[in-house]
Order: sequence, then structure tokens, then C-alpha cells
Amino acid sequence: MKRFKNSKPALRSKGQSLVEAALFMPLIVFFLFAVVWFARVALTWQQLTGAARYGTDLLVYTRYSEDTIKGFIINYLCHSSNIGRTLDREKLNVVVKANDSQKLDYSLSLDNIANFSPTELVKLKDSLLAVNLKKSYVELVYTYKIPPILKFTGRENIEIKARSEILSGTGSSSETKRAN
Repeated sequence: MKRFKNSKPALRSKGQSLVEAALFMPLIVFFLFAVVWFARVALTWQQLTGAARYGTDLLVYTRYSEDTIKGFIINYLCHSSNIGRTLDREKLNVVVKANDSQKLDYSLSLDNIANFSPTELVKLKDSLLAVNLKKSYVELVYTYKIPPILKFTGRENIEIKARSEILSGTGSSSETKRAN
């Protein structure tokens, strides 16, 4: 191929793509690391939420004590035989609060029906509308250390929390005393 006499030589761009790759590679690594780390945080939150719901199921359907339920939750999350990811016991805080209350008696006997009056109807209505606002709950907190690449946030740790609540008096456990 012939060159024209008055044409300028082409610009040399041999190392341009190498420089661009060197500049963008740390950003790509940072974003990849951030996505993986936040995915771990989200999965941990999902595990904690499942364990909190498991704990409230134990509160409702069993007569176990708060300490026994706490032990079940810790084993659910931290036991080495778990399939999948296990959490560190030292970083996990479990709070189980069981507010047992008496159930209201809504039954009517035949003797009461014979002597039924409007005032009895008002009493029955008031007892049916009585709401027990005490709640039983399971609350879990797991502490993560912030990795060095994310230290610019100014925090040392991040806490992942999950809580599951139920109204006291629901389920079978409120009818009987809890076992110790």
C-alpha cells in the first residue's frame, strides 16, 4: 500500500486499552466484592428470620421454657451438622419472651340462657371485645465485622436483626404452664 506524501502518521494507541483496563479493574473488583458481601448479609437476614419464626412456632405449639427454645434456635443456626451455612455462636444474640395469659371463657351454659337479660348481653359483648395486647416474641441479632474494603463507611460492625411476634393467648401453650 502506498502512502501519500502529505498524510500524517496514525496516532499510536497501542497501550490505551491496557491503561483503561488498569483503571477500571479495581472498580470492577470493588463492585463484585460488594455484591457478594451484601448477598451474604441478605442470606444471613433470611436465616435469622426463619429461625425467629421457628421460635415463635415453638412458643405457640409447645410448652417449652424460654431457655429451651433459645437453645433450639441456637442449634438451628449454629450446629455443625447443619446443611448449608452455619453462624458463629459468639456473634449471635437470642431473646425469647413468652407472655402467657389466660384465655377468656366465651362459653354459655343452658342455665345462663334461661336467665339471659340485656345486661348479660352487654357483659358478653365487652368480654368478646377485650383484646389482649401482650405479645410473645423471638428477637435475633447477629453482628458482622465490616470488611476492610468497606471501612470508608465509618463503622466497625453491622447488626442484622430479625423479630417475630405473636399475640399472647393464641395457640396451645397459653392454656397450660410452661415446663422448666
